Amino acid sequence: MSSLKQNLSYLMLGQRGGENRIKILEHLKERSYNLNQLSNELDLNYRTIKYHIDILSEYDLIDKSGEGYGKVYFLSPKMEENYDMLERMKGKLQTVSKSPKLYEKVVEQIHDALILLDENKDIILTNKSAEEITGYKDEDLLGKNIETLLDSDIHQDLVEEVLRRDEFVKKMINIETKSGETKNVIVTLDYFHFDGDGDKGFSLIIKDVTREAEQREVLNALMDHSEVMMAYLNLDFDLVYVNSAYAKNTDHSPEELVGMNHFDLFPDGEKKKIFQGVIEEGEPKSIEDSGLFEPEGCDDEDIYCSLEPVKNEKDSVKGLVLSLFKVPP
Repeated sequence: MSSLKQNLSYLMLGQRGGENRIKILEHLKERSYNLNQLSNELDLNYRTIKYHIDILSEYDLIDKSGEGYGKVYFLSPKMEENYDMLERMKGKLQTVSKSPKLYEKVVEQIHDALILLDENKDIILTNKSAEEITGYKDEDLLGKNIETLLDSDIHQDLVEEVLRRDEFVKKMINIETKSGETKNVIVTLDYFHFDGDGDKGFSLIIKDVTREAEQREVLNALMDHSEVMMAYLNLDFDLVYVNSAYAKNTDHSPEELVGMNHFDLFPDGEKKKIFQGVIEEGEPKSIEDSGLFEPEGCDDEDIYCSLEPVKNEKDSVKGLVLSLFKVPP
């Protein structure tokens, strides 16, 4: 009955009018109705009722008997046998449509793909950006497991970490789109549980960073061929990237340095205050920093430090670029 589940997800959750279709099916479970009777019962105009009836008939959720004014509609056998599936879908629709928390997520992440999953990791809602990023239309995804998009190992690890930490997790991964294109994305998975109604599930945000990743590769190549010692630090002064020139003046490889804290490597409370000031003020700064470290063969040279804040689209500092220049006396 996976196809029935997918059809219900698409018709009730993925299209407008899902609430009215549920009401129609609820009435038809009690007895058969003609179009005029349903129009009066649900206080909807005749054309709206007929539109929904035609769609429900197309997906074999209802049957009909009689002709003309005597034509009536009732649930199909497969809908009768699996009516509990509709009840569960109704609960999910109420969760999606009435929760301010979920609507807030949609508004905040409108340019990113938003995918809501039930407790079984089946997809119950997608936004327009999900199609733009993945290539999959909502009818391709609704009712299907998240494995359609993410490798099982990846999504299982994400789910386990979310439940263990009891907070959202973020990870950069590669996904394959419907067309077969590989995209570099950042996925953010969170768990939701609404008190009182028992609804549980997961929200998945997918941000396409393919272009940024390609630009970063070019930038990294340029940095690695520079004699200037360079590093990119996050707001905690952890090393996100270092070039070869920087690594040569430490006891570590560039790969080993990533994740280390700059001031764990080179403790200096006064200089840390300067770094923090650049973050708070958002303005670049250059300082003489000959005490940063002592490169071999450079005993008679001074080292000058340049700090450049990196800002996001909201003009908030998100990191620092540290450049170190050897200057002869």
